[in-house]
Amino acid sequence: MKKLFILLISVASFISCSDPDEVTYNDSRTFVGFENTVYNLRVPRDASTVLNVKFASSSVSNVVRTYNVSVITDVSDANPATYSVPATFTIPANERFGTLSITGTDNGLIDATVKKIVLKLSGLGAKETADTDILTVFVYEFCPVVVADIVGLYDSQTWWLDGAAVNEIVAGPTPNTLTILDFFDGPDGDFVITYDEDNKVTFPTRRTGQLYQGGPDIMIRMSASPTQVSEIDACTGRITLWIDYYVPGVGGWGAQQEVFIKQ
Repeated sequence: MKKLFILLISVASFISCSDPDEVTYNDSRTFVGFENTVYNLRVPRDASTVLNVKFASSSVSNVVRTYNVSVITDVSDANPATYSVPATFTIPANERFGTLSITGTDNGLIDATVKKIVLKLSGLGAKETADTDILTVFVYEFCPVVVADIVGLYDSQTWWLDGAAVNEIVAGPTPNTLTILDFFDGPDGDFVITYDEDNKVTFPTRRTGQLYQGGPDIMIRMSASPTQVSEIDACTGRITLWIDYYVPGVGGWGAQQEVFIKQ
């Protein structure tokens, strides 16, 4: 590998999420709010799904509390045919938590195209206060990994292989794993990656089988950057890996993006 001859050095929550030991009634000011203010609504291809957003209160009430929700159309760009938001939701009597359920439907969603729904909360009681009354939901099409569909030959563009190549990817040795055959050097050249339910990819730190200038082994590890996420796009058959190449005690080349696109 030509490149290896040059080494480059390279909202805090105020509401407890646990149930109280006993019900207490509080006539002073009550704080209410969504568990988070930004959510992702992943819609499976050709299907529907429900996003349940938790809404919490710092105190309980002996009556049902009802809140209003509306879509701010001026700043929302998601197609109304792809989502459904109820006009109201509740916190049941003697409870601290309620749930806003948002339905997403794949009515023309396009993979990798993220749309936004901005919701406004209203209807708070006279003694209730919220940090924010705005909730943002990003909606997009999502394809879970189906091993039978994902395995096969891939056109790759990788730093490690010095550019364009063809790699075969097969089912891995355990569930939720894939193997890139003969990616590295030597008898242990197969590269096993693991994917989760969000199609995010992880892999262990390991040797490449390639020695640096005849000395120590070149190693790989996952990128530590939160913006360099290894993942599988099962809708398009694209696998993106961010791999940090380095030599222990010497230095490294930094994280490199390795891309595989199914033929």
